[in-house]
Amino acid sequence: MKKIKKILSIIKSSVVKVWGYVVRAWRFTLKTTNVIRREIVANFRSWLIWTVSLIAVLVVASLEFAAFVGNDSLLESMASFAAFFKALGVEITDLSTPEGFVSLESVYLYIPLAIYGALLGGTLISKEERDKTAEYLFTLPVSRTKVIISKIVVGVFYNILVNLFVVIATYLTYLRFSPTQAFTEFLINLSIGLIGTQMVFMAIGMLLASTMKQYKKSGAATLGIVIGTYFLFVLIGFTDKIDFLRFFTPFKYFAAGDMLNGIFHLEYIIISISIFIVGLSGLFIFYRRRDLNI
Repeated sequence: MKKIKKILSIIKSSVVKVWGYVVRAWRFTLKTTNVIRREIVANFRSWLIWTVSLIAVLVVASLEFAAFVGNDSLLESMASFAAFFKALGVEITDLSTPEGFVSLESVYLYIPLAIYGALLGGTLISKEERDKTAEYLFTLPVSRTKVIISKIVVGVFYNILVNLFVVIATYLTYLRFSPTQAFTEFLINLSIGLIGTQMVFMAIGMLLASTMKQYKKSGAATLGIVIGTYFLFVLIGFTDKIDFLRFFTPFKYFAAGDMLNGIFHLEYIIISISIFIVGLSGLFIFYRRRDLNI
């Protein structure tokens, strides 16, 4: 009898604790839902423009791919530029296959999505000062911490959404060329690599927006980092003398050639996660202490 009472007591205390966590989570959701909804609506238009533009680029590229299929002379001429494309992080395998051609054209995905992730992260943090809505937002019964969490959620949401739409559109666009299983596997790897790159630059964009006093300069600095790290990525491909700098360019972490071969480097994954954690940790530290210009 005592054992049964003890078991029932443990079950009761466990249920009470779990219920407490549920209530806290529910209250937090109610307090942050309005902010999340507000940010989703505010950033929908830019997401739509970026998504439609990238899909349009993919459709145009697929028309170019049709010229490669069955054209041996064109394939041979492209093969002569193998060293150049390898420097860009692309390995020319078989351009007559969808996966080979998309890996070649992947630069049109990596750079725009990296820019989108970086600018979205910076905009989410600095828009209150830009639009002069900081005073209104922080008069609501919501702490800065909850506002930051809401903005991170929206940033991750839109980055994943644009990633999924672009990758699915790529698959559907090349479906008429009867792709093999290798194409599907490559797109899955490419999607993971792209989202990893997006998250790194989003964290950098958010961190810069929280530390720099002028939001206009933070956007320019973020864009400069994206372009600068890509040029570094290209330079590393052309010479082995600066190969030690590969850890400083996120474009090297999930290169298209590696995604084509299904290769994920553990050291790059660790660095990507570290940058993401450090960037968001810095965001929480600096943004909560920041004097907002209203």
